[in-house]
Amino acid sequence: MRQLFFYTLLFCSSMSINAQVFIDTTVNSSTKKIQTSSNKLSIGSYGEAHYNAPIEKNTLRNGKADLHRIILFMGYQYSKKLQFFTEIEFEHATKIEVEQAFLNYKFNSLINFKAGVLLIPVGMVNEFHEPTLFNGVERPSIDTYVIPTTWRELGLGFHGLVKKANFKYQLYVVNGFNGYDGAAKFSGKSGIRGGRQKAANAIVRTPSVTGKVTFFGIKNVRLGLSGYFGKSESTIYNGLNRDSSFLIAQADSSSIGIALASFNIDYSIGKFKIRGEGIITSLSNTDQYNVFTSSNIGKQIMGYYGELSYKHLLKKKQQYPQLIPFVRYENYDTHYKTSNVITKNNSYNREVLTAGAGLQLSPGTIFKFDYQWLKNGSNPRPTGLLNVGFGYWF
Repeated sequence: MRQLFFYTLLFCSSMSINAQVFIDTTVNSSTKKIQTSSNKLSIGSYGEAHYNAPIEKNTLRNGKADLHRIILFMGYQYSKKLQFFTEIEFEHATKIEVEQAFLNYKFNSLINFKAGVLLIPVGMVNEFHEPTLFNGVERPSIDTYVIPTTWRELGLGFHGLVKKANFKYQLYVVNGFNGYDGAAKFSGKSGIRGGRQKAANAIVRTPSVTGKVTFFGIKNVRLGLSGYFGKSESTIYNGLNRDSSFLIAQADSSSIGIALASFNIDYSIGKFKIRGEGIITSLSNTDQYNVFTSSNIGKQIMGYYGELSYKHLLKKKQQYPQLIPFVRYENYDTHYKTSNVITKNNSYNREVLTAGAGLQLSPGTIFKFDYQWLKNGSNPRPTGLLNVGFGYWF
C-alpha cells in the first residue's frame, strides 16, 4: 500500500508541465479574504462543532459533543505595504489561545517580510484549516499527530511569489519545541506534539528553521515541499556554568534534534479531486533523551495519506449547494524506527480509513458526516468512530 501511494505521487508529478494561472484553493476562506483585503479594518471568523461516537462490538461507549473551536480574525491595513493580522481561538468553549499575530511588509510580490506568531508552513492543513478546506469532520490524523496541528511559534522571515517559475516560497526562523521542563514533553505515542510552545513564554536558545515551496506549474495540480529543522529546548540549560562539562552533557541529554520533511499533492480531474501527503521526521539524540527522561520516543516518525473526493452540484448551473463524498486512507507510525534502548510498540503503528460526505450550502457553510475504521499493529481488528459536525467561515 505504501509503495502504491508513493508511485501514484511520482506518476502525477511526472505529467507534462503547462503554464497556468495560479488560483489558490484557500481563496474561499476567511484567512485569505482578510489577508488580501484592501479595507483598513477587516474582521472574520470560523468555527466548527463535532459529535464523535465510538462504535465497539459488545461494549457501550459514550459519545462526545464538543464546540471544538470558534475563531476570530482581525486584519488592519496601515498602508498598501504594511498589514497586521491576528487569529484568536476559543477552543472547547473554555480555552483561549492566539494562533496567529504578525506584521507583514510587502516590498513587492517576490519579497514580503513577516514577523510575529506564525503558523509553521508544513503540510496542507496547518496554515489553512477552516472546515470547508478539508474533508471529514475531524482534520486528517496525519495533520494532527505527525504534523502537530495547529503548530505555531514566534518567528520572522520572508515569503513571496515567483511568477515566471510558477511557485511561491516561505522561509522563517522560529523558536523550537520545548522537549523537557522537568519531565519529558516527547513520547512514543504522541511523538513531538507535546513540545509545542505556541508562542507562550517560549524558551529560545537555538532557533529553528522552517520553509515551504508550493509549485503550480502543472495543470490542475499543486505540489508542496516543506521542511522543519532544529533542536528542542530544555529548561535545564538555564543558569548553567559554561565550564561545567558534566552539567552541560546532562542538559544535552534532555534535547533532541528534529528534521521533518513533507510532500503534498492536490490534483483535480473534472469534479474529482485527489489529495495526498507524506511526512517523515528523523530525530537524533533519542537514546540519551530516553535514558535521561524515562521516555520512549522513536528515532523516526512516519505518516502518509491518500484521499479521493467528488464534487456533486445539487442544482444545475449553480455552484452551491454541493455534496462532496470522499474516502481517505491514512497510515502513521510514531515508532516507525526505534533504537535498542527502547522496545518498538506496534500499537503506535496506526491505520485510519475514513468515508463520508460534506454538504456545502454556501462557500462559508458546511455540514459533515463520516465513519472511521481505526486499527493498529497490536490490534488489527478495527474499531469504529461515527462523526457528525458542521462548520462555517465569513
